[in-house]
Amino acid sequence: MIDGRHSLKLTIAFVALWAAEEALTGMLLGHMGLGQIVWIRFLMHLAILWTVFGWNNAPSLWRTRRPWFQLARASMMVGMPAFWVMGVQRGLSPSTMMSVFWLAPLFILGFARLFLKERTGGKVWLASLVACAGVFALTGPHAMPRWILLVFPLGMAVCFSLYMVMTRALRDEPTRTNLFYTGLGVCLLLAPLMPYTWVAPTRSDLMILAGIALLGLGALFALERVTARSPFSQSAPLVYLQIPFALGIAWSLEQYDPSLRTLIGLLITFGVVLYVWMRRPRAAAMLSPDTGFGGV
Repeated sequence: MIDGRHSLKLTIAFVALWAAEEALTGMLLGHMGLGQIVWIRFLMHLAILWTVFGWNNAPSLWRTRRPWFQLARASMMVGMPAFWVMGVQRGLSPSTMMSVFWLAPLFILGFARLFLKERTGGKVWLASLVACAGVFALTGPHAMPRWILLVFPLGMAVCFSLYMVMTRALRDEPTRTNLFYTGLGVCLLLAPLMPYTWVAPTRSDLMILAGIALLGLGALFALERVTARSPFSQSAPLVYLQIPFALGIAWSLEQYDPSLRTLIGLLITFGVVLYVWMRRPRAAAMLSPDTGFGGV
C-alpha cells in the first residue's frame, strides 16, 4: 500500500537525483562524448548491481518473463541521448531542445491511456498544459527553428515517455531485474560505437562517472517504484519538479542567473504540482510488487 505522500517523496527523489546526475554529466561533455559517458555510466550501473546481488543470487538479475520487452525498454535510454546529440549537431540550442522535450508528461498521459488504459481527467491534462507554458517561460525566448528539426526534441520526449510507460507495464517484475536489463540493453547497443569515439578518461573523470552511475541508479530505482505504485494521472505532472532542481543546481554553481521570466515559470510549475498533489486520493491501496529490494 502506498499513499500520495510516499509517491511524492519518490518523485522528488527521482527528479532531484536526475538533476544532479545531469549536472555531473555536463562537467564531462567538454572533452568526452555523450555516448561514451552514457555507456560507462551503465557499465558501472551493471557493476553495482552485480556487486550487490550477483554474488548471492545472480540469476535473480536476469530471470524475466519478458526479455525482449525489457531490451526494447532499454533502447529508449539510448534514444534520448542519441536524439539530443543529433539535434545539437544540427544547430538546435539546448534551451529549445529542453522546451520541446518537456512535452513529455503530456505524452506519458497519452501513452498511458493508449497502452495501459489509464484514464486521466481533463483538469490534469489542463494542468500539464499550463506547466508546459511555464517551461516555455523559463527557457525562452526561442528562435523558431525549421519545423523538421523539432523531430529531435520530440524524439527525446517520446523515448522518455515510452520508457516511463513501459516501466509501469513491467511493475510485476522485480525492480533489480528491470534495472539490470536497462543497463544491459544500453551497454549492448552502444558498445559497437565505443572504438570510434573513445576518449581515455582520467582519474577525476572516473570519479565523476562513478558519481553519475550512483545518482543515475538511485534515480532509476525511485522511478521504478513511483511508476509501479502510482497511476500516471498522479505522477506524470510531478516530473516537472526536475526543472526547479536543475535550475537550483545551476544557480548554486553560478551557471545560471534567475530572471523575472524564470520566477514566473517556477511559480507556474509549483502551482501545477501543488494542484495535482491536492487532487490526489488520500490513500491508494495497490498490490506491492516484488522489487527485489526487500520491503523498500
